[in-house]
Amino acid sequence: MSSKILTALFLVGGASALYAGPVYSCGGGSACDGNLYAAWVVTQTTTSYVLDVSIQVTSGYTGNASDFINALSIIPDNNSPFTGATLTGHPGGVWNGMSGGCGSQYVCAGATGMGASLFTYNNFTHSYSPSTLTWQFMIQGAPPSLGDTAHIKFNYISSLGTSVGGNGSFDVCIGVSGCGGVSADPPSSVPEPVTSALIGSGLVGLYFLRRRFPR
Repeated sequence: MSSKILTALFLVGGASALYAGPVYSCGGGSACDGNLYAAWVVTQTTTSYVLDVSIQVTSGYTGNASDFINALSIIPDNNSPFTGATLTGHPGGVWNGMSGGCGSQYVCAGATGMGASLFTYNNFTHSYSPSTLTWQFMIQGAPPSLGDTAHIKFNYISSLGTSVGGNGSFDVCIGVSGCGGVSADPPSSVPEPVTSALIGSGLVGLYFLRRRFPR
């Protein structure tokens, strides 16, 4: 087997070994609003890491299908501080990110306008289906250890712009289950952001391998 093939296989195995991916869970109590939440590291160095934060809306959501989320904040790692953060990805709508402005040690993402819809409306079936919404942050600081916790807060609003639900505030485990509440793996049909998929699965290595050795 050539060294280039071995290198590509290492990229696949090494990258996927970092974090298995999102494990959706609920922090417990009414703060969950019937939805599931996840935080996981996509890639990391010794001084920074990329953190994805997702809300997996379920049919058990306690609000209305026409609701939005317009704010999300997170302590990236309850076990370790950070020195800076940048919002690098978000769901629908216009979003701005900042660090520290929404509370000590928090990273914040706030929408200009309504934000992102919790449900997607199908014009053909005239029905709503739950969405999976993902934010991505570049965090400056020591990466968390697998199983450390992140603290999530969020705000859901109605189509009239008024707050609904419990304004969640709870911990979730980073990359693994075990923080309490109901946990579930995400549906295989829900794609991760392109950056997460390429970095997290090592497909970058396979892409260049295929370019080097065409069929």
